[in-house]
Amino acid sequence: MPSDFPRVPAHLRRFVVEQDYAQYSAVDQAVWRFVLLQMRGRLAEKAHPAYREGLTATGISVERIPSIAEMNERLSRFGWGAVCVDGFIPPRAFQEFQARGLLPIAADMRTREHIAYTPAPDIIHEGAGHAPILTEPAYAAYLRRIGEVGKRAFTVPEEDRVFQASYLLSEAKEDPSASPERVARVERELTDAVASVPEDSEGAWLSRLYWWTAEYGLVGELSNYRMYGAGLLSSLGESHSCHAPSVKKRRLDETCIHVGYDITRPQPELFVARDFEHLHEVLDRVSKLLAAELGGALALERAERSQELASLRFSSGAWALGVLRAVGPSFAEPAWLELGGSVAFAWDGLIHERQRALRPEDAILVTGPLASGARLETLDEHALAALGAAGRATFRFRSAANVSGVVRRSVRDEDGRLLHVELTDARLELPGRAPVELAEYALVPLGDFLTAHAGAVDPTYHAETSFPHVRVPKPRILPAREQALTRLYERVGAAPRAPAALAELTSVHDELVRVYPDEWLLRWNLLERALQIPAAAPFARGLAAELETLEVRFERREPIAMGLGYLQSRLVTV
Repeated sequence: MPSDFPRVPAHLRRFVVEQDYAQYSAVDQAVWRFVLLQMRGRLAEKAHPAYREGLTATGISVERIPSIAEMNERLSRFGWGAVCVDGFIPPRAFQEFQARGLLPIAADMRTREHIAYTPAPDIIHEGAGHAPILTEPAYAAYLRRIGEVGKRAFTVPEEDRVFQASYLLSEAKEDPSASPERVARVERELTDAVASVPEDSEGAWLSRLYWWTAEYGLVGELSNYRMYGAGLLSSLGESHSCHAPSVKKRRLDETCIHVGYDITRPQPELFVARDFEHLHEVLDRVSKLLAAELGGALALERAERSQELASLRFSSGAWALGVLRAVGPSFAEPAWLELGGSVAFAWDGLIHERQRALRPEDAILVTGPLASGARLETLDEHALAALGAAGRATFRFRSAANVSGVVRRSVRDEDGRLLHVELTDARLELPGRAPVELAEYALVPLGDFLTAHAGAVDPTYHAETSFPHVRVPKPRILPAREQALTRLYERVGAAPRAPAALAELTSVHDELVRVYPDEWLLRWNLLERALQIPAAAPFARGLAAELETLEVRFERREPIAMGLGYLQSRLVTV
């Protein structure tokens, strides 16, 4: 069971898995250690000071892959928690976790083939990238706020195809066995998916704002900045290349929401925030562009276009939750709304227990005041009885909509506020559509439509889910050659840190020369260990020469020079 169980909403439990620490191999630990050593060394002057201080505070050790349960405990001191997830999760779920102060951490480890950068979520990116900076209060508050705003932003249906294609491409590029044909095919699928999106949605805007801040953000002056974005901090490649003059630096403002990005390639431009309060200022301005803030016809149009769960707010204090299917006679003057899916009603943002069973699969809602000018929610039992004195009650609305039927009962809250009127043998006469006959109908006093946002205003709308009891990383079946290489990594890790280890290190090196001539990371590990043994100076010089040769052979695509630079001070003495 996750250590932060009480903070995980019931409907999000299905995304939370358990970290199976035993699945990390000696190669995984070597990848983690190499990246963290370089990050700690290279980012000392280039990352925001909060990042350096936060590494220790959040339980991030250079020597080993972190325990997510331990990170969760450390983050609790800063008002946050951590949950383990299985790779990509839907954007809406990710946003809701962050809005609740929970950092989703993918437990997988990148392969050594992608040690400098991986497009797939992994524990280096989520753990060593995002977590340490959460110790900075203004930034941590921003991350919660953008999660809160993002989870309410409408998307368009075509964007789900983009998400799925992005996920498949990142997985393909991280898979060492993926053929060039497979990668090219998925790249075409992503290109086609992006081309199919007819317009930018609110969700796309917030996704871009998140990308250019939390993932790839810089802070300070345009000519003197520090890194704070997790994508930069966790990428050995881009944490270096982002400083190149060819990477344009722009002052952060709300126009960044119109700048697209490619998660599988280095970014050609980056945005610089003045400070972390600047992030809040930009988020405030972007929030004012969303349906939830603007309301009216635009909110209805975006809700209908999205075809996703929406929460619609009305002047009576009522909310309607469902998928908006139709509006009539117009968005500007809605007299009625048709909702699909599992429809629910809330008051002041909470589903009332007396309406919890009212969950029709489809519903037609009548809006606006009554023709008399009275508000439906103010009618008392005497007024309802008078309306139904002739056997059938007719509710006439100012919009020319009429609802008639036999009043079975009215349902009210503890303070006497009318929640809905239950009618039988109902007839709905609505502007712009044919009359609707219903055996039963719940007339909810809505009043005028005000605004709408994506998602459920009350999380209890969603059915509870269970923790799946899935453990990650998943067990891997390695080819015999990789298994043998892993054993060599294990031997180096187990070798004593003393002169007596030289014979073991030499034996491992002999095996590398014979079987793994291109294996650079284990050679780097051998070199680091050899530099601790005075008698191993000739061995160390030979390893350094081999690594320099491999740097040329790999055409500088691997961070070998970076690793040698880290050891440079000790290399010059041997």
